[in-house]
Amino acid sequence: MMTRRTKATPTWALAAIGVLLAAGCARQADWYPIESAEAGPDGRTITATILTGKPGSDGKFCDEVTGTMVSETGDRVVLGVEVRDVCEPLLPWEKRISSNMGYAREYQFHLDSPLAGRPLMDRATDQRIPML
Repeated sequence: MMTRRTKATPTWALAAIGVLLAAGCARQADWYPIESAEAGPDGRTITATILTGKPGSDGKFCDEVTGTMVSETGDRVVLGVEVRDVCEPLLPWEKRISSNMGYAREYQFHLDSPLAGRPLMDRATDQRIPML
């Protein structure tokens, strides 16, 4: 009978894997709350406002919109804006302090059917979106 020897994984390798896994989690997108919305004259175009940080001196935003979603049923419409912080540090012990939240950004959504009195719901909060 032959015995096979295996080497234990070095501690430094396990630590490196842990750091890489943590770094990969740092820049994940989240659903941002929608502050308000306005229906266009056709009832099918919705302009929604979210609040992010203001753009830097180079005109680029740290908050990158990675996706939007619309879900319609006969009795409600759900809107969502997914945002990722591209300026967020990769390593969990690094900190980025942002005090410039409150910059309004608008996004348009197109409905299959006119809003026609259906409530607009926020994907992030599951609350009704205030209409302007």
